[in-house]
Amino acid sequence: MRRGRITYVGHATTLIELDGAVLLTDPLLRARFGHIRRIAPPAAALPPLDAILISHAHRDHLDLPSLRQLPDTVRTYAPPPAAAVLRRAGRSVQAVVPGDRVRVGELEVLAVPALHDGRRVPVGEDRTAIGFVISGSASVYFAGDTDLFAGMRELAGADVALLPVWGWGPKVGPGHLDPERAARATALLAPSAAIPIHWGTYASPGAWWREDPELPAREFARLAAAHAPGVAVRILSPGHSAPLRPAEPAARG
Repeated sequence: MRRGRITYVGHATTLIELDGAVLLTDPLLRARFGHIRRIAPPAAALPPLDAILISHAHRDHLDLPSLRQLPDTVRTYAPPPAAAVLRRAGRSVQAVVPGDRVRVGELEVLAVPALHDGRRVPVGEDRTAIGFVISGSASVYFAGDTDLFAGMRELAGADVALLPVWGWGPKVGPGHLDPERAARATALLAPSAAIPIHWGTYASPGAWWREDPELPAREFARLAAAHAPGVAVRILSPGHSAPLRPAEPAARG
């Protein structure tokens, strides 16, 4: 049985290597965007990609300068409002909505709901944001950006859940997970393992945690131990990897 690997590139950018396929989520690879600076080490060179998964159109998840660093020949999947941004920028993309399934090599990629206002600008009607479930010899749930919602129960049972736990600023608002809501989401999702993402990579000048960037991830691990004690939490610093392999269900205590 082939093993895979997950690399936390930083923010919502993760590299998923499984069953011979390589997928990249929400690429944000620059040293800064706007007034937000990368405080983690620079993103390392990426291997050849088979697919890019975009969860929504916000600029820290759909970053056109970062995408221009990646070949346009790589298949890209995104919800309709994000796909429209990519097409206007001249990039080929396939729009997907919750329930759509696509094949990437031996993997199946399922678009799933997210509770998040994913509009590119403050005005407009289409707020669609999505997550993805990648399934092969193991399964990975990538949440993108989302708040806690009851439908997470329907996504339960992945080998690994990649869950946002913070952001780049001093606080997170509605439509996002903080460490406590992410821990409650972990209980609903019941994965074998959870990896916190969307932390410790970029910081605004007023971010209270920037001297201890891992603090939100550690707080998530502490709270997850209380809300979902059977789930193993793996904290990966930006740029670090963990093996991905099918696992026996974790004991529930």
